[in-house]
Amino acid sequence: MDDLLHELKPLGSFRTILKDGNVLFQGEVPRSVILVRSGIIRAYTITSSGEERTVALYGDGSILPLTWVLGTTNNSLFYYEAVTDCRVFQVPKGAFTDFIYSKPGRTKAMLKQTADIYTSLLLRITGLEQSRAVEKIGFTLYYLLFTHGKEVRPGVFTINVRLSHALFGSLVGLTRESTAKNMKQLRDKGIIDYASFTYTVDKAKLEAFLGEDGFRDLTI
Repeated sequence: MDDLLHELKPLGSFRTILKDGNVLFQGEVPRSVILVRSGIIRAYTITSSGEERTVALYGDGSILPLTWVLGTTNNSLFYYEAVTDCRVFQVPKGAFTDFIYSKPGRTKAMLKQTADIYTSLLLRITGLEQSRAVEKIGFTLYYLLFTHGKEVRPGVFTINVRLSHALFGSLVGLTRESTAKNMKQLRDKGIIDYASFTYTVDKAKLEAFLGEDGFRDLTI
């Protein structure tokens, strides 16, 4: 989407959102389309008991909120909050959609990003379906590899999100303590390593642990 952003610049403006800052409220009608340029934004809901549950994490290149942008909803389905300091580009919805649909190449780029989001959410759902906590975490790590992974050496990736055990637990519906315990299992197996909230993942070892050979063909 970088080339598209360069062309979009005359139509919008940049904005900085500080860590923990509100981006959108659930039920709010957005004022503009938001393109994330740097930083991490999370979408979350609040349960009836007042607990926050993280739905997804968005980084560079993400378009928010996509359901509103594509006309599926009339407002924001979730709360959106900056996990880190963020730089975003904002453009009116009408200008954005006219721009995207004006040329086949732009529409194709939008379709490619939507397909990537769809694929990543299938991985996320697969993780949530697991009965064992350690497998929930394993599949969620795979989701994060697909959406935020960067290969630092052959087959080894870092996840470019500062993930505390509490935030990770919010992704999978586990307590911080349970998350930490099961993360240690994966580290003891040599599948992951972590320090200062940064995770390093051996992709082949994670795939072997999950027993999902079909995922090997995914482009990360």
